[in-house]
Amino acid sequence: MRDDAYDSTPRRTFLVRALQAGAAASLGSLGAGCASEPVASGARPCAPPPDASFGADGARTDAVVDVAAAADAPRDAAVVGPRPDVAAAGMPYRQDDPAWGADLMWDRDLVIRADHELNGEPLTAARALLRNFSDGNSIGNEGCLLTSLAMVLRLFAPATPTWTPRTLNQAAQDAYYYTACGLSMTTLYADLVSEVSGGAVQLAMKEEYLAGEPGWPKVHVHTSALVRAWRGLGAAERADLLVVLKTGTYDDTVASHYLLLHPDDAGTPDDPDPLVLDPAKPVDETRAWRLSDSARTITQDAAIARGWAAAGIEPTQIGGAWVFVRWDRSTARPRVGALAGAWARELTSSGS
Repeated sequence: MRDDAYDSTPRRTFLVRALQAGAAASLGSLGAGCASEPVASGARPCAPPPDASFGADGARTDAVVDVAAAADAPRDAAVVGPRPDVAAAGMPYRQDDPAWGADLMWDRDLVIRADHELNGEPLTAARALLRNFSDGNSIGNEGCLLTSLAMVLRLFAPATPTWTPRTLNQAAQDAYYYTACGLSMTTLYADLVSEVSGGAVQLAMKEEYLAGEPGWPKVHVHTSALVRAWRGLGAAERADLLVVLKTGTYDDTVASHYLLLHPDDAGTPDDPDPLVLDPAKPVDETRAWRLSDSARTITQDAAIARGWAAAGIEPTQIGGAWVFVRWDRSTARPRVGALAGAWARELTSSGS
């Protein structure tokens, strides 16, 4: 039943301010939207510290005063720009980089407690929600998608703030996309990349193939209509488009992985093993890195290898493709015209 007495303004104000605090984290205010006492993992706690003060609108009052102004800067800047410069941006980000690898995304003990005590789930079910890592459910262990999204933001929105897995993790937690105890207060679903960039970078197109699930055929980059369409475009047509790939199993609990197609990959649409920007690429590895290299690396983890084997996953098989685009604010349209046409042609030629 609708509660007409409910006023959503305080909650919205709080979330907007929390998001701004997270977006400005790289400007030296990383702790402003979190706890006054540092958390060992760098993660946001599930409750405010005892000495935190909150205003009447529900917002923290002990935050840095100019956080909102700093966070507004990239939202007002033009972001439609040249081809992403991978080398200048220092890509790929590695999820286990010491600068952020130990930062927690979730605290497993708190997640188990919340699910068991508040949701009423049996302990066995609650414990199955997250893999038990000896060093925690950190960016280094769980953050391949987070790191991939941080790369999209870094390549498409390189101005202040400089997005990294750490700052994006902080922004996501501050805006309640997820918190250490597993609490999420997004409105059913919202695009994190769009929200933290003020709409400047958005998800425009996607295909999902439910890899390893019964009844779904195996899909590879050279058989995916969307990926083939992107790879068939010229360099100028791809300048405002980045593609995130999902590999491994459809089930994200253990054996899935996320990475980017390299924007400078010169392979043809028929090439099954493209260059990639992989969060799992070893930091001391300098050679060109392909999709098959990623598969070999992540399946060194015994649990992931077992998951791939059980689901029949092949080294260059993909489970989905997501196209992110710079949004042309002057026209209020995404810059996807060439890709949309190429995608339609691929779908038609494949008999879809």
